[in-house]
Amino acid sequence: MSEAAPLLKAAATHRERVAAALDLASLPPVLRTLLTTDGTVTETLAALHGEEVGVRVLEQGYVPQAEDEAPELAPAGTRVVARVLDRTIVLVGAESGRAYTVARSRIVPEALPAGLQAGLLERREPIGKLMLEHRLETFREIVDCGRCPAGRAPRLGETAPGALGISADAPVAWRTYRVISGGRPVMSITEVFPENLPESPGGAAA
Repeated sequence: MSEAAPLLKAAATHRERVAAALDLASLPPVLRTLLTTDGTVTETLAALHGEEVGVRVLEQGYVPQAEDEAPELAPAGTRVVARVLDRTIVLVGAESGRAYTVARSRIVPEALPAGLQAGLLERREPIGKLMLEHRLETFREIVDCGRCPAGRAPRLGETAPGALGISADAPVAWRTYRVISGGRPVMSITEVFPENLPESPGGAAA
């Protein structure tokens, strides 16, 4: 059974937003860190696990944006954008080959610098790395989070088990957040983490 939360608005910090929806004490420290970080997940994973983390793109392309998908991309008082770059990736350890997280992003391409757009399409780099490289000033806002079986992960249910190498019944924790730049939402990202991630470099899965 999913423990998904409604849109989280009341709490001020990422930790408080997640704690309002989940029992943080019941999660291992590595998941608490990943779910509440307001930095790039790629760099956080690299620091936690002592290896470079790269991206494997599963699917990427421009799609129409349905009104019932990622409503958090709509600026206040407007309808959702008409077209987004829909991107599904896995973050993978360069040495271990471990799949750390699968993520699906919906990106408003016109709201990003041209060089960052090209990096997404041509170089296929992690989004966080590209934002740092292009010095894009951003604010991240968690809008939802929860725990559920991998096969029922929001926006990634059918993809998550195979991408992470786990069964559809395996427990995962997830979060959805939007990235705001220049006062408007520029992307929405849903990240799914297996709950058996190791706690230390080279550590065995729980």
